[in-house]
Amino acid sequence: MGRKKINIDWNKVDNALMAGSNGVQVAAMLGIHYDTLVNACKRDHNSSFSDYLRTKREKGNNLLLAKQYDLAMKGDRGMLIWLGKQRLNQSDRKEIKQENVGQMLNVTFTSTDVKPIKSETDLLDD
Repeated sequence: MGRKKINIDWNKVDNALMAGSNGVQVAAMLGIHYDTLVNACKRDHNSSFSDYLRTKREKGNNLLLAKQYDLAMKGDRGMLIWLGKQRLNQSDRKEIKQENVGQMLNVTFTSTDVKPIKSETDLLDD
């Protein structure tokens, strides 16, 4: 005779996985070994635990994103900015990439205030 079948509250498991818990954390929450959780997932859902976790995690991510989107659409300025940065690649400042580093630049001054330096003492006279 085998071990006693452990009944798992899959609603608790689902909520924990959607919230971001991993399998070890869920097993600890239920007071069972991780392997017991994995085997029960195969038995009760005909699925590997990693596939089950991924499905529930994505469901949680979708719910979270929908809530953030709702807040943004209601005018939450911080959420509008955050979602713009995350989803639309917006940023506070633009970085300018300098290419051809190390090449000489020729600069021409056209201002009448610029005086040519004839010697090192010209630098000290000002």
